[in-house]
Amino acid sequence: MTGRIEILRYLVVGGINFVFTFLVFTTALKVLSIGYAAALLLSWFAGNILTYTLNFLWVFRPEAKLSFRGRFFKYLTAGSLSISLNLAGLTALVEIGGFDPFWSQVLIMPFVIVFNFTTAKFWSLRKDEAQR
Repeated sequence: MTGRIEILRYLVVGGINFVFTFLVFTTALKVLSIGYAAALLLSWFAGNILTYTLNFLWVFRPEAKLSFRGRFFKYLTAGSLSISLNLAGLTALVEIGGFDPFWSQVLIMPFVIVFNFTTAKFWSLRKDEAQR
């Protein structure tokens, strides 16, 4: 698959995930009155399951069959670092900067998307040399 098609597909999955996790985050924050940190973690967990499946099957295709073994652990490890950085940035903007959690998360999301693409493409969902 050419790099451009892979990037385009990743952006489509990212867009789907953005809408999905943003709805989960907003619902948890505004409707269920869950704190912003818990709302972020809930939306992150749900989004990781969604994006791992879509990125595995449609974007990177590291193997013929969907697998939730080693690659999934790597994906969650990268995702854990991503959410930790996201939460640190969100907390700083909200607690130190006094900004609204909603708009703070909107600001942070592009950085999260770039980080997640890089770790998926070059580490967790990278095709093995034998499969290239």
